[in-house]
Amino acid sequence: MKRARIVIVGRPNVGKSTLFNRLTGTRRALVHDEPGVTRDRLELKTEWWAQGRKFPVLLTDTGGVGGERFGEEIDNQVGIALEDADAVIVVFDGRAGLTALDEDLMKRLNRAGVLKRLPVVAAVNKIDAEQHEAMIADFYSMGLENVLTISAEHGRGIDDLEETIAQLIPDFLEEEADSDEVESEDGEPEPEPEEGLPRIAIVGRPNVGKSTLTNALLNERRMITSPIAGTTVDAVDSLASIGGKPFVIIDTAGIRRKSKTEQGIEVLSVVQARKTLERADVALLILDGEKGLTDQDEKIGGLIEDAGCGVVLVLNKWDTQRGTDFTQEQAAERIRGQMAYLKYAPIVFTSAKFGKGLNNIGELLTEILHQRKLKIPTHEFTEWVRKESTVHNPMNAKFYMCHQAGRHPPTFVCHVNDPERVDFSLKRHLLNALRERWGFMGSPVRLLFVKGASDRKPKH
Repeated sequence: MKRARIVIVGRPNVGKSTLFNRLTGTRRALVHDEPGVTRDRLELKTEWWAQGRKFPVLLTDTGGVGGERFGEEIDNQVGIALEDADAVIVVFDGRAGLTALDEDLMKRLNRAGVLKRLPVVAAVNKIDAEQHEAMIADFYSMGLENVLTISAEHGRGIDDLEETIAQLIPDFLEEEADSDEVESEDGEPEPEPEEGLPRIAIVGRPNVGKSTLTNALLNERRMITSPIAGTTVDAVDSLASIGGKPFVIIDTAGIRRKSKTEQGIEVLSVVQARKTLERADVALLILDGEKGLTDQDEKIGGLIEDAGCGVVLVLNKWDTQRGTDFTQEQAAERIRGQMAYLKYAPIVFTSAKFGKGLNNIGELLTEILHQRKLKIPTHEFTEWVRKESTVHNPMNAKFYMCHQAGRHPPTFVCHVNDPERVDFSLKRHLLNALRERWGFMGSPVRLLFVKGASDRKPKH
């Protein structure tokens, strides 16, 4: 499907992310009164309805230009986004009026040739009622042909904004008879490739190299990186090819301890990182190979297991151990000792900064995803559980039907005469034996015991 690439730009705190959420019908971008919340490019596919036809869009939210934090990095990200843009929305704050930062932004766009090369629409935001229209007079002085008033928060003027952009780049309007959507045999449009791709979340505490690893996997400077903890605040999705296989990589904010988390935007970013785990298939938990493991690493590992997604432990910054006597075997043994509950997770050693140790990640992800899809027939699993329960069953629990109830994560339900009779040692034995028999590498496994009746007919 051919999509219009539309980039939202503006100085800090004019409502770009609020507009992004409004135009995509989501709450994907973090919104906060604190300026400088958005730093990395955030892209999302959506469809608008304009001139009675569908208008497919790839919308990009960018950081505030001219802000005090990460100014150069944000400028670079904005520049990259504009290189491939088909149209630009420049957002202004109608309540504040035209500022020096606004004028400087327009000069930058002019020097870069954006105003001549691309259709540009000025969206004067925070105009909540018709009586506020007079506040936009100054914005016409910039020489733009298309100046619209909107309220991103309340949805005012959004339809006009979408219609105007569609008129400026009509080639992206879909013809109903000539739609280039591929239909399936039952006549329904086929989903775009990204919709079915596995989602890989990059998680960890602050400043362990999550964004650096994301950039290394993407083979581009997609995310802003910095020694400053808390550089990433949004969860950003990016399409990547790892080991020749396509994935969606989600870079997230560092998850701090609650006592270390500042109020405001940092709290929101941590919440979003946790929500990312709920929609991820596999998490890469990044550990610091220079500073070692902390209690917070263990807590994040617990969050991953609770979310039910697969996991790979990535000991990053391994290059800092060069010249020491500390071996990978010793490091792995220490990790297993501190994070025994994740003993099913493979461990890889990387230096994201130098692109080292990344070759096997794609293969590991593929195998974990493959094993998560395994479906064990009910009869086979029932017979296996009954056999294994004879090895160690101190309270003589009787097992009836046992079946696999889910695959994400692998979940098994065993019907027994009395769940209280299933001793902890028996649970542990069954879980270990199950992994030995069927694998499920890198995935948490849920093994549940419920009261049930015998499926065997009584003798007469």
